[in-house]
Amino acid sequence: MTRQAIGRQWIVAIYPATFPVTLGWPQGPLPLSLGSLRADAATRATYYPLRTVRLLYGEPDRPRRWYKETKVQADTATVIALETLRLDDQSGLVLVHMRTDDILATARALAGRAGGALSGFDIRQLAPELNIPTVSPYTLTFVTPGRRLPRLYNSPRYLRWSAVDQWLWALASRTSQDDYPPDLIEIGRHDQHFLRLSADWSAMILRDGMALVGTRPDRGTSDPFYNHATLYARSIYIDALLIGLLQLHGITNIEEAVASASVTLTDPAMAGLERHVTYFRHRLWWQHLSAHGVPNQILGAFHRQHRLPERFEQILAEISDFNRLARDDEARNINNSAVLFTVITVPVGIGLALLQAMGHADSHVFIVVIAACLGFSLLMLMTRPGRLCIRTVRRHFTS
Repeated sequence: MTRQAIGRQWIVAIYPATFPVTLGWPQGPLPLSLGSLRADAATRATYYPLRTVRLLYGEPDRPRRWYKETKVQADTATVIALETLRLDDQSGLVLVHMRTDDILATARALAGRAGGALSGFDIRQLAPELNIPTVSPYTLTFVTPGRRLPRLYNSPRYLRWSAVDQWLWALASRTSQDDYPPDLIEIGRHDQHFLRLSADWSAMILRDGMALVGTRPDRGTSDPFYNHATLYARSIYIDALLIGLLQLHGITNIEEAVASASVTLTDPAMAGLERHVTYFRHRLWWQHLSAHGVPNQILGAFHRQHRLPERFEQILAEISDFNRLARDDEARNINNSAVLFTVITVPVGIGLALLQAMGHADSHVFIVVIAACLGFSLLMLMTRPGRLCIRTVRRHFTS
């Protein structure tokens, strides 16, 4: 594959991370510029509503975003900057901005494909202040044709598959034909993963990656559209992906919490779970990001790929079921306690009332009547309903 066949090649790798310390990096998103146009926090804030701005860029007294410019060579790729986004619970994301001379090989290496390697690249060495798990990153890739994109899949069964769509699939899935020969019939059933942004470029969003591919030759630095497209892809559009990834991680965490809470069904567990869901819904669960269409399209495609709306509805249904079970269990405990109290006290009360009505003051008669009443109560407690009441009340106080 010749350099002349490919124009610009950018890739952003996004890792989950936790922040044990506050970073000493410059605050704000990575500032990008094109002539007089700057994609800094102030400019991006005009693109999104206030609640999205607060989540993505923070506030002066509560920063969320930091960046660090660098230059690290890793095979054919060059790391040029790092960027972070932190939430209130010290979790968040770290972004690695890279230029590369072989974007498909770099994407495959980041995905950990067989035979893929990126020597000299270690995310933990690049950001030693962060705790980053050993996982494959989500990737955003952007490539444009130099003259015309070469075909990646040359088998006769792929003759009807355009070169642009081949690149979209390969970069979004981070695979080659040797890794995973795609089935065009299956791909055709998922047109919602393709975003035809304009006549000049298209996008595809899959589970682990988003690809942006130009559809016409790139004229280089004198091409105003692709210059702006690069700026938008690395700023506004990546921010829409960050929202989707935070929502994905949030829903996954809630699903794990629901699984843990379902074992005990205790009131504190249910209360904590409801607080968790309420926080997530008000701070992260948005399906409309901006009056501008493309970020909404990106987030919608990401939702469909990960089935986030269906998963969140399932979470709410399960919590509703758990609350109903907890309320039923609590009502059962109250009823059984009331029955137990009645069985013990009512016979004694009746006996005392009879003694008072008969006018007996003899202590022996009093003792005999009370003993008979207690014996009657004991006999009632030895019946099957009585034993059930005792077991239920005992389990409630010992759980």
